[in-house]
Amino acid sequence: MLKIFYLASEFDPFSNTYSSSEFSRKLCTKLHDIPDFDIRLNQPKYGYISERKYILREVIRLKDMLIDFNGEEDSVNLKSAFIPNTRVQIYFTESEKYFKSTCELLYKSKNGRAYKDNDYRFAFFSKVALETIKRLFWQPNIIVCNDWQTSYVPMLLKKVYNSDEYYNNIKTVFILHSINEYRNVSENSYQYVNLEATSAKIDNVHEAIKYSDYLIVIDDDKKTMQKAFNKTSFPSVSKKTKTMFLEVSDNTPFSQVAKKVETLLRKIK
Repeated sequence: MLKIFYLASEFDPFSNTYSSSEFSRKLCTKLHDIPDFDIRLNQPKYGYISERKYILREVIRLKDMLIDFNGEEDSVNLKSAFIPNTRVQIYFTESEKYFKSTCELLYKSKNGRAYKDNDYRFAFFSKVALETIKRLFWQPNIIVCNDWQTSYVPMLLKKVYNSDEYYNNIKTVFILHSINEYRNVSENSYQYVNLEATSAKIDNVHEAIKYSDYLIVIDDDKKTMQKAFNKTSFPSVSKKTKTMFLEVSDNTPFSQVAKKVETLLRKIK
């Protein structure tokens, strides 16, 4: 059985601000239908997501988890549900401080200004995700990360959790959907999750690519992402990370996209 923990900041229909949301829902639904795949999802529980509508339930093992953040313990809860009309299980990470007041724009307030603590919010989400699998006694073979929002995970695995044998054999796949300024995070956010920062500002996608086992870049038929990718520092660091540019467009059947990802995941294991 291939166990996959799929992390994203948004899944359709719970939250949807850009293409990653729908892509993740489609891909995870396809992968779930494969008999020897055990896939579970995780995203933040934003305040506007209706627990009643989507039937969110408490998970005893994930209730009142005490997690260390730079020397201070925080109590964290996760709830569980299914993507509507499927049996794809998804966990929702709760946080009164970071997610409850979030509006449907997710990364910025209604006036259009980006949240100043976006780096802290998703550093928090990333560390909680790694703590979650141990509390569940469920050890995935692969953790799939999506975009800057989960870019802390590969470093956390290699630099913070590397001393815990529970995490030693877990591989990471980083899926890049977009390239924007959100990827630049503060050294304080690193310290918050017990990572060492080398500068005051860090290109966290650069670091995620560096520490991931595999990189998938989602592109269109005009190679828009590949062109943007080549203008960054990513090509130099991705030389040590196996990389696949994956076309996802109106001309590409999604079953074909899912099959390519499935093939990759089987190779990584």
